[in-house]
Amino acid sequence: MKKNVIIVIVLGILTGFLFGNLIYKNYSGIEYLNEDGNIYYVQYGVYTSQDSALSNASNLDNYLIQEMDDKYYVYLGVTTNYNTALKIQNLYNEQDIHTYIRSDYVSNSETLNKLKEYDLKLEDLEQEEEIKEVIKEIFSESSLNL
Repeated sequence: MKKNVIIVIVLGILTGFLFGNLIYKNYSGIEYLNEDGNIYYVQYGVYTSQDSALSNASNLDNYLIQEMDDKYYVYLGVTTNYNTALKIQNLYNEQDIHTYIRSDYVSNSETLNKLKEYDLKLEDLEQEEEIKEVIKEIFSESSLNL
């Protein structure tokens, strides 16, 4: 009886090792989180109605309200680069406007390419007004499917 239990345990360990090794060899990292499809939203808030989203965002310079799942998301920036999202977030944090960075995956290559063009503009900017002007351009871009 002890011999049978030991054999089953050894076979279980051996099988687990073989499958684990197979999966490890075929795993190529975190490809699903590559920069090619990720965009980062600098989010101001989430609201249950469009009126509350508009009234809470009315004191902001520029923003984008997007409806998803019967909720209204207010964004202050969108980018394909996490460091640029942090730059935008810090810009608003300095004004005591608290934000959250939310990531999402977008498969539309036109949207990604257009956002990457804007990211190149934002990369070198340091002045608050210049950054906000580029964000305003992004939000007014009709070809973006965010």
